Amino acid sequence: MSQKDLKYYQELSYPIHIEKINGEDEQPYMAWCNELGKYACYGRGETEAEAVSNFIEDKSSFIEYLFNSGETIQEPGKTESESYSGFFNVRTSPVIHAKLALQAREMDISLNLYLNQILSGAVEKRQYDNQIMNKLGELCGKLEQHHYEVTRQLSYQAESISTRFKWKAEYSNEYLVVA
Repeated sequence: MSQKDLKYYQELSYPIHIEKINGEDEQPYMAWCNELGKYACYGRGETEAEAVSNFIEDKSSFIEYLFNSGETIQEPGKTESESYSGFFNVRTSPVIHAKLALQAREMDISLNLYLNQILSGAVEKRQYDNQIMNKLGELCGKLEQHHYEVTRQLSYQAESISTRFKWKAEYSNEYLVVA
């Protein structure tokens, strides 16, 4: 647990990013800070000011949750990457090592540079995958809403038709004269 108290973390001033989300979203603005995570702690709103206000409210609750869970709370201006050296060892099979070295040699670059390019590509792909998944989630939500509305309208129409024909049948039976 940290030696700093909850109030200290809640009063920190984080640099806020605001993004206008394209599409037919009811709340087209999103506010967040990198230190707490774009999709972990954010605010949405119809205006930039509303998004920031919602972010500030959510930030307080999110920090309280992290604090009570004993999680590390990243302070503003200190990026998570500052705590890493940039060096790490990877154990792999001799076959994979040989193939990677051969591919790097074919490209006339060092194995280190080649591995950096592969890792960078994978990280960027993951970011795009996350964006795609978020968009798919939005589309699924809109599709579910549309499905709900269509089902509601069809139910109303079916009930309306059923009621209309039922009334005619009851009416004709009351005044039916059998000779």
